[in-house]
Amino acid sequence: MGPKNGKAPVNQKQPKHLFAMCQCGKVKFEAVGPPILTGSCYCTSCQEAGRQFEQLASAPPVLDSDSGTGLILYRKDRVQCMMGQQYLEEHRLKPDSPTRRVIAKCCNSAMFLDFTKGHWLSMFRNRFPTGAPPLEMRVMTKERRVGVELADDMPNYSGHSGKFMLKLIAAWIAMGFRRPEITLGKTVHRAQ
Repeated sequence: MGPKNGKAPVNQKQPKHLFAMCQCGKVKFEAVGPPILTGSCYCTSCQEAGRQFEQLASAPPVLDSDSGTGLILYRKDRVQCMMGQQYLEEHRLKPDSPTRRVIAKCCNSAMFLDFTKGHWLSMFRNRFPTGAPPLEMRVMTKERRVGVELADDMPNYSGHSGKFMLKLIAAWIAMGFRRPEITLGKTVHRAQ
């Protein structure tokens, strides 16, 4: 039985809702609950995709000044497109790649990265206008741009760390080992 005034107790935790939006505001995503993790990826694929997206007309930045791509990883069952689904367009670096990146074609904003064989969705951190959690780690730093010196303000991993992998596994267990399919965006193949 609930409280007499109809309000939930103050100490009861409510799931946090964060919203990701494209640059022009036509596309909006909602992410519910805490992310699996936040990080910046320096792999060559993220750098190449970032450069390609940034060359599109009026596209907002994807890469940080140090060539990293800030990402917030969520369980696929915790993210939904609230508006603008018709503007989403899929891009792959190679036609047979299991990784697809989806932009909002209305303003060429990179919205998310979907490793199709995985259970998580990597939302581009710069698409969250407010409330984005701070970065926890840098991964794949061995592939960072030549000459980039990384600060010592968080863990810097040359590859994917054990902590990174454990967080992904814990989220997958919590999902009952499901891998929901995300079908947002349509296929567009880019030549290398």
